[in-house]
Amino acid sequence: MNAQRSVTVIGAGIVGLCCARALQRRGRRITVIDPGEPGRGASYGNAGILSTGSVLPEGKPGLWKKVPRMLLDPLGPLTIRPAYLPRLTPWMLRFLRNSTAARVERISAALSSIVLPGLTHYRELLDDIAEGRNPIRQQGCLYLYPKPADVEAARPDNEARLRRGVALELLGPEEVKQLVPALGVPAAGGALATASGHTTSPLRLSTLLAETIAADGGRFLREKALGFEFGDDGPSQVRTDQGRHGVEDLVIAAGAFSRPLAAALGHDIPLDTERGYHVMLPRSGLDIRLPMLISSLGFGVTPMEDGLRLAGTVEFGGTEAPPNYRRADAILTHARRLFPDLAVDGAEKWMGHRPSMPDSLPVIAQSPRFPSAHFAFGHGHLGLSLAAVTGRIIADLADGETPPIDATPFRVDRF
Repeated sequence: MNAQRSVTVIGAGIVGLCCARALQRRGRRITVIDPGEPGRGASYGNAGILSTGSVLPEGKPGLWKKVPRMLLDPLGPLTIRPAYLPRLTPWMLRFLRNSTAARVERISAALSSIVLPGLTHYRELLDDIAEGRNPIRQQGCLYLYPKPADVEAARPDNEARLRRGVALELLGPEEVKQLVPALGVPAAGGALATASGHTTSPLRLSTLLAETIAADGGRFLREKALGFEFGDDGPSQVRTDQGRHGVEDLVIAAGAFSRPLAAALGHDIPLDTERGYHVMLPRSGLDIRLPMLISSLGFGVTPMEDGLRLAGTVEFGGTEAPPNYRRADAILTHARRLFPDLAVDGAEKWMGHRPSMPDSLPVIAQSPRFPSAHFAFGHGHLGLSLAAVTGRIIADLADGETPPIDATPFRVDRF
């Protein structure tokens, strides 16, 4: 019976597209609703890294001590716009409550369950795509530690990664130099997550999924979802800025803009947005072949088809405030210290909204109120890494099957 029901997916980012394609491959008729082009939101501007090392939450014990410094440094790796602090305070209090040692351990276990198999699920989802068209590569990801203090600061995290089963090789200065000869300064060390991957073009990955969905009969509506009409069994229509559309099964995957849609279905979700920035360098002049994360400076470096992408930082400021591109300039300044030969001609800057939950876990769930409705949002920094596995879980839940991964930690009513 389920295979005969159509599915409306709200959101054409990488998570929504993976959900749509996973359901389509089960025989569902698909409609995707989004006011923008597929993959043009946060999915366009991410760092492009499919990270197997991201098994730890953003919140850590003792983080509360750093909050005053966040307010005083508008160009630091993590900052809060003072005007946004009153609105953010309830979210931040939840975030801090989830930063105790006991909570971090439980959250890490849940993250590991979906992060570690992330690339495997991409391979399954894209197994009908010709290999030459697939923009995903598995070359590992290097955690780069410029200073000895960075090596020491990363030690607990790397020990935790190893406990969680992350394939990780700890490297000394010479090994880092061999991997990244473009470095202009000696690095103190590194850690190579060998099972990680990256996409050579986040936009091409999204476009490939959208084209495949459309070729197999899926519809894309360039409209903004506003709310729902309800029948006896739940949402029967979605209201948009251009009309109304009938709904059978529903997936809300609208990223940072999912909260009001979830609220319309009776779920008050503590979802906020971390504003991230990138600088795209079309002619960097460097031969960098694998992605890197420099945690102490809050950004990553990824080689892509269109150049070298420098992406990262966290800024809490909501969805309405204009970008502060001085933050992008700060990323570029840090990168030029590490790579003195970096060419910046033609640099392009971007800002986007990461959908973030205070416990660093996404919402991947069926609605307990309306079984025809499902949620797939709140992936924070891991939307790209977790999109395919999210699609698999949602497809299983929608078909009444038990997912291969325990979805209990990601339920919508956990707060």
